[in-house]
Amino acid sequence: MKVNFYYVRHGQTLFNRLGRMQGMCDSPLTEKGVEDAEEIASVLRQVSFQHAYTSSSERALDTAKIICQYHDVTLIDKKGLKEFDFGDLDGQPMDAFKSRIWGDAMRDDWREYHGESTEIFDQRTRKAFSEILEDCNDNDNVLIVSHGSFIMHLMKTLLNFDQHAYAEKRNAEGKPWMPNCGICVFTYEDGKWAMQEEPVSAEEFREKHFPKTVSYYLVRHGETHFNMLHRLQGQCDSPLTENGITQAKQTCEKLKDVTFDLAFSSTSERARDTADIILSNRDMHAYTDERLKEIFFGDLEGSDYTENFSEQQERFDEVHYKDIGGEDKEDVQKRIVSFLRDTTDQAVDGDNVLLVTHANYYTVLLETLFGIDRKKLFHEAHEKGINPTPNGGICRFQYHNGTWSLLEMMNGEKYE
Repeated sequence: MKVNFYYVRHGQTLFNRLGRMQGMCDSPLTEKGVEDAEEIASVLRQVSFQHAYTSSSERALDTAKIICQYHDVTLIDKKGLKEFDFGDLDGQPMDAFKSRIWGDAMRDDWREYHGESTEIFDQRTRKAFSEILEDCNDNDNVLIVSHGSFIMHLMKTLLNFDQHAYAEKRNAEGKPWMPNCGICVFTYEDGKWAMQEEPVSAEEFREKHFPKTVSYYLVRHGETHFNMLHRLQGQCDSPLTENGITQAKQTCEKLKDVTFDLAFSSTSERARDTADIILSNRDMHAYTDERLKEIFFGDLEGSDYTENFSEQQERFDEVHYKDIGGEDKEDVQKRIVSFLRDTTDQAVDGDNVLLVTHANYYTVLLETLFGIDRKKLFHEAHEKGINPTPNGGICRFQYHNGTWSLLEMMNGEKYE
């Protein structure tokens, strides 16, 4: 019998961020830790898991729950998968003990601090994996969510892997031994355990196992009532005008020869209605996603942007609305990166993806992916007498094995 184990370390925690020892003790995932978990969850969404197990520590359990959102599998927590026990050093600042407890690899024995030895660790982990194997069938894939020191000791015990050589190599590369939400793969086959892939980051694993090219067609919704009245329209909404419906139909005609494999729309009705028109002759619909919504302008929503325009110009250029209840640029960029990560991981090689979204969202995307300055973009477009974000406009860009390329901007200009 052969069983494949996909081993993931939990996301960053408070103690990780503070540099404190963290074994059998626990601390919560940070915001970055949740993002770590969402990243590896997206990467692993196309792996079919028959079983999922996690350390019973909450940091691992919370990470595992995020990963399992894409899998129809029962998550089981096991105390035998908990981190190596550092005894009295748990929660202590790591730097204060670094010279005494770290060498070229993990320290083997923590009993002088009332913690574990490698022998005790080996006993409990072999028992845990033996119990897991009892539930497995040939060629099953098993998700394991556990800890950093755990996998380093597992290398030495269960996997019979050269832990020292691995640690020396990672030190020379300036990389962590096991990054938060890093992943490695090992197997059990006919009584033998073997490391198949050393720990790598989620991004490294993605590029190795899921190389692909995905083409995106980003469309701005048709003209709306608020567009016509020159009112700021972020996460508030107004209906498409007759002209807006016509624009959406024109966009539909321009895209008639493109075969779309996936389609997504902002949850705002103006975008949903535009997407429905574009896809009206196709046997598919657009999935809605809040991460495609327009920038939230806070208290300025619905206001006439031609009034006091000079006072609003700096806010507009810098995307700075958080102090009045809206979003700043960084908030929108997080939404963009998260959405594109998930949709790219969902797509297969060669897919075409339709996105129906909004003008300012589009310009922040250009800056996020391609470094195009938003203020300069509007200034140069206005000097040319063109609208850089026309209603119904189409932008084309592409993902290829970790790299983004801008093919055509919304005003129809090729990007050099």
